[in-house]
Amino acid sequence: GVVTSITGKSAGELIRDRVLLEAKRMLVNSGQSISEIAWDLNFEDNAYFSRFFKKYTGASPDEFRKQVA
Repeated sequence: GVVTSITGKSAGELIRDRVLLEAKRMLVNSGQSISEIAWDLNFEDNAYFSRFFKKYTGASPDEFRKQVA
């Protein structure tokens, strides 16, 4: 598609990157719980969000928050 030819990434990857960026921003700045962030980002549950986040960043949301704090 057009998106892939411009960025070399699929729409799915771009959405994923956007979600991860937003998750990181919220983890650092919002003071919300992991569950609240998961909910705000439309994940069904905290565990699914945590697995998704760790898969692509190498750290759990909690670990990420501690690293940057």
